[in-house]
Amino acid sequence: RKMYVFFVQSILHVFEGIEHFNFVDDLEPLVYIYTIIVAAILLYGVYRSFKLWTYGGQRIAFDHFGKRLLRLIKYGVLQAKVVRQKQGGTIHAFIYIGMIGLFIGTILRAVEYDIYLRFFGSRFLVGIVYLIFKLMVNISGILAIIGIVLALGRRVFKTYRDLPTSLEDYLILIDLLIIIVTGFILDAINTLNYRLQWIDDWDIIGYPLAFFIRGFLDGNYIEFYRILWVFHLTLALASIALIPFTKLYHMFISGVLNTFFSRLEEPVIAANKPIVNMDKLVEEGRPIGAVTLLDLSWKQRMDFDACTQCARCHNSCPANLTGKPLSPMMVMLDIKKELHKKNFDEKLIPSSIDPDTIWSCVTCGACVEVCPVLINQVETIMDLRRGVYSSGENTPSELQQVSYNIMRTGNPYGYNPADRETWLRSVVSELGVEIAREDVEYEYIYWLGCNASYDPNIRNVAYSLMSILKKAKISFAVLLDEICCGEPARRIGDEYLFRDIVQKNSNILGKYKFKKLLVNCPHGYNNFKHEYVQYGVKIEVEHHTMLLQKLIKEHKISPEKVKETVTYHDPCYLARWNHVFSEPRDVIKSVADIKEMNRIKRNTFCCGGGGGHAFFDIKRGERISRVRMKEAVSTGVNKVIVSCPFCNIMLRSEASEFNMEVIDIAELLNQSLNKSAGTSKK
Repeated sequence: RKMYVFFVQSILHVFEGIEHFNFVDDLEPLVYIYTIIVAAILLYGVYRSFKLWTYGGQRIAFDHFGKRLLRLIKYGVLQAKVVRQKQGGTIHAFIYIGMIGLFIGTILRAVEYDIYLRFFGSRFLVGIVYLIFKLMVNISGILAIIGIVLALGRRVFKTYRDLPTSLEDYLILIDLLIIIVTGFILDAINTLNYRLQWIDDWDIIGYPLAFFIRGFLDGNYIEFYRILWVFHLTLALASIALIPFTKLYHMFISGVLNTFFSRLEEPVIAANKPIVNMDKLVEEGRPIGAVTLLDLSWKQRMDFDACTQCARCHNSCPANLTGKPLSPMMVMLDIKKELHKKNFDEKLIPSSIDPDTIWSCVTCGACVEVCPVLINQVETIMDLRRGVYSSGENTPSELQQVSYNIMRTGNPYGYNPADRETWLRSVVSELGVEIAREDVEYEYIYWLGCNASYDPNIRNVAYSLMSILKKAKISFAVLLDEICCGEPARRIGDEYLFRDIVQKNSNILGKYKFKKLLVNCPHGYNNFKHEYVQYGVKIEVEHHTMLLQKLIKEHKISPEKVKETVTYHDPCYLARWNHVFSEPRDVIKSVADIKEMNRIKRNTFCCGGGGGHAFFDIKRGERISRVRMKEAVSTGVNKVIVSCPFCNIMLRSEASEFNMEVIDIAELLNQSLNKSAGTSKK
């Protein structure tokens, strides 16, 4: 029956459509006057922003148009990261889809009237096309209203932690609601006037509302319509004009500009960019990094304007969640205030930002991962750290000691390198491992890293890994002259020392012939892979979980699976920054069963040891490592597998209290191989 009605409507009303400017044809010039005014205000708002972003002579880059357009479509138009957060994503989807539908409907009406009718004397919104158009606009309005009501409820009932809510937020939502509702009322009066006989189910809001209006106004609706039409038009266009001066600006800045001009490199690379004119800055006695707004790039300034205050970074930040003074969102908003005050020459720290705020960051990248508009908060925090460190002010003494230790002893702990050599020679002798020689080519040089070289609890990780490599008959060697890879220096903001270490290690490794550098530390893996190349040193590097997975797949080792269930902690620098999470799980599954924690893979929760926090502590709130260990305990298992020495140290410090065991993936695998070998002998 419905198909029959659909067919009849298509035939009988093939010429039915919109009666443009019904009752208000004499007010038509008002639309064009308003449009000109709105366009002028909008252009001024955009120009104002452009001047702030490019202040100091910076120029916005328009390179790689194709790549940027794809990012705009994925993250700006399709909102790929917005929808990841269940509550906020759903609400935003209702509003976004609804408003887009209404916008398209408005554009189609304008095109039909101002182009087709004026220049061609024809229309295209007629017949079944118009009926479908009408239904689409109705559904869009309903979706937008649902989303707005949910957004209001979210703020009134505070269903999302620390979501910033001001009078402006309520006014914007109420403004949008009034615009849509008055639009429906105007539409219903039009339905009552000329389409009541044929529109019925296609106008799911306007049709029933028309009967209510007919009874309510008793036929005297023309003057009411005219007054409401002017009010609706004025409110809608005024709202558009004020976009650059309200939170609605994010529709343009965040959804269009910030996604189009987003950083094309991997977020972890952008978060730790090199200082290109470092020697000149040092010669002139100027800080290395960012001290004022002038030291920040046009892209970072655009980021500050693009922040939508959605609180996703705020509620993903382990420092914030454990009571530290850092909120990535507030860092963006605090600097945005200074940007709009045009305080380009003022020091940002400590006048605008508490030093403890930037030192609270563990550089885990959780904020960058969840940001729906592709802001890189860690980049700005790292630039501020560099500025503070190089200026010699507001830097924790423990971190200054880290740099001193590296310069004096070649490791951040200040341990005697002779102790490392003595221990390593004993392991080499026991396992039959080769010390690297300049006249031999190896498949791997195994870079132990500072923790495995000096920490008694982590040395067994290196021992286990070397034992596995010997069992698998892998060609590898170790270095007696290994020093710190420089990652701790860079994370605490000592960029000058980091560059110096890169060159020293380039000289050390350059003496040997090898295909890949093997590391057991995700920080070292990220450092050698992404950060050395920034200073001209290219090294092919592999994390030990990647090699171990390969050895198992190629049947070079055959672990014995035991009846044991463990949980696995994803290191931030391996899983989130470098997207390595299947490899360690494959290795663990060859030995034991895994029961996952709530936050895993790219959504992992930091151990608290990144960003220099293995060497000092912001003594506020709860320890990040303790929160993570509680999550591990909640799985019901008593063993946590790690693949990072920093995670090992941080989680191990909490383990005894919770009767938990923390071991590296190499230790787990080596135990299994030893059991397997013992079974075979028997």
